[in-house]
Amino acid sequence: MKKITNLLFIMLITGLSYGQGNANAKYTRWDVTSSEGKANLTAMNTAFEKMRAMGCDNGLAWYYQGAIHNIPTVINGKNVLCPQYQTSKDKLWAWADCTHNGSDSASLNFLLWHRMYIWYLEKIVRELSGKEDFALPYWNYGSKEVSENIMPAQLTDKSGSLYTAARYSILNNGQPILPDQVDQIQSALGELQTNPSFSGKAGFSKNLEIAPHGYMHDLIGGEYANPSETYYNEIYQKEYSGLMANVPSAGFDPVFWLHHSMIDRIWESWDVSAYGQRPSLEDLKANPWPYEFITPDGKHITYTMEEVYKIVFNLDYKYDNLLYGSTTPVLASNETTAKKKIAFQDSKEQVVWEQKVGKVLGTSAFSHKVTSTLAKSTNKVFKSANSKLVLNLSVAVYKEPKDYYTVFLRYPGKADQYVGTMTFFGVAHDHGMEDDHPISEDGIKLNFSYYISDDLINTDKNFEIIIKKSGAGDAKVTLEKISVTKAN
Repeated sequence: MKKITNLLFIMLITGLSYGQGNANAKYTRWDVTSSEGKANLTAMNTAFEKMRAMGCDNGLAWYYQGAIHNIPTVINGKNVLCPQYQTSKDKLWAWADCTHNGSDSASLNFLLWHRMYIWYLEKIVRELSGKEDFALPYWNYGSKEVSENIMPAQLTDKSGSLYTAARYSILNNGQPILPDQVDQIQSALGELQTNPSFSGKAGFSKNLEIAPHGYMHDLIGGEYANPSETYYNEIYQKEYSGLMANVPSAGFDPVFWLHHSMIDRIWESWDVSAYGQRPSLEDLKANPWPYEFITPDGKHITYTMEEVYKIVFNLDYKYDNLLYGSTTPVLASNETTAKKKIAFQDSKEQVVWEQKVGKVLGTSAFSHKVTSTLAKSTNKVFKSANSKLVLNLSVAVYKEPKDYYTVFLRYPGKADQYVGTMTFFGVAHDHGMEDDHPISEDGIKLNFSYYISDDLINTDKNFEIIIKKSGAGDAKVTLEKISVTKAN
C-alpha cells in the first residue's frame, strides 16, 4: 500500500484547512444518551458488523484496528480470529503502536496519539456506515445522572456487533456504575480541573491517564468486581480479565472508542479552560512516537511530529458540550480560541520533605502524620508566587494489582481532601510482566505524583496523608517513600 507523508495531501483527504477557525467543525461528538448519540451508535454497529467480517490483514478490519492499539505477544493456542498472527514476530504494519511502555515519551504522547487513533477510526466508521455526519459519541460516565452511568444498550445487545461478554457483569447487565465508583470518577475529574501543567510527573496528562482513564479501563474489564470475576478473553483466547483491563486486548472492545472519546473530551475541556496548557513542539520532537494509521480507503499514513502538532490542535470536530461549566461547543483545540501557553514543566524541583515508609498498603486505611516541620516548609513555599507543591508516593509491586488506592489529606475536624488516585492499568504490559512472566522477581518501582497546593487547608497546621484501598485483589503494594517537592 502507498504510504502518505505529504501534509498538504493529508489536509485534502481529511478536510483540514488550517486557520479557518470554527468553519472546520464539520462534525459533533454527542453524548451517547442523546438522540444524535444513539443514531451514531447505530451507524457504528453497522460499520463494526462489516469490520468484523473482514480478514484480520485488512487495515479496516475490527481485528486490525484493535491491534493498532496493542496485541498479546503470544496467543494461547491457534489464533481462531487471525490465523496470520500467533506471536509478536507476526505483527502487521502499525500494530502495537499505543503509548504504553512506561517511558516519558509514552506519557507525553498519550493524549495526542489516542486523539489521532480514534479520529481515524471515526473516519472509517463514517465511510463504512454511510452516515455522512458520523462522529464518535462519548460515554459520559461519572455523571450525577444515573442514566449516564449505564453502558449504552447498543453495547450490551448480544446480537449486535458492539457486544463482548468479557466485561464487568453489572455493566453488561444494564446496571449503572456503582455509587462509590461514580464518586471516585467525580473526584478525579474535579482534581484535574485545576491542574496547572500538561506534562511533568504530576501534570494533567499523567494524572488523567491514571484516572479516570486507567480507572475506567480496569472497571469495565472487571478488575474491581467484588467478588472477583473472570471471563473468556477472546483476544488472549483463555480465561482472563476483561478485554478493557489489558492493554493488549483493550482496543478490541468497542466500548474502548466511546471511553477514549470521553477522555478526549476531558482533555478538550481542560485545554480551553483558564488552566489549559500544552506541550511544546520541541518537547514532542525530543520525545517522538510513531503515528501510523489506516485511511478509510485502506492506505497507510505516517506523520512527523510537526504534522501531529498541527493536526491535533485543529481537528474537524467539536463536542456537544464540555465539562467544567462550559456548555458551548468548541472545535477540538482550535488554535484561535484555545490556550497557547507552553506547559509548566516541573523542570526544577526542590525536596521540601521526605519520609521512608516501607509498609504494605492493606485493607485498613494507611495514615501518615505530617508534622510542623513540613508545615513550616510549605509555608515558605506559599510565599514564593511561582512555586507549586507536589506530593510524591513511591511504591513497589510484583504483579499488576486489581485494586485502586485513593489519596487524601486530613486535617482535624475537616472533611478529607481528595488528592488523587493510584491505579495500575498497563503496569504488567509496561514492565514485561505478561504472558510467560506475570510476576517480577525484583519488583516494579512506580511513582505517583499530585499537586497539593490547592488541597492544603492550612499550611501551619499538622495534617495526615491518608491512603485507602478499594478492591478485592491480592497483589501487595508497598509504599516505600513519601515526599513533598517544590516545583518552579
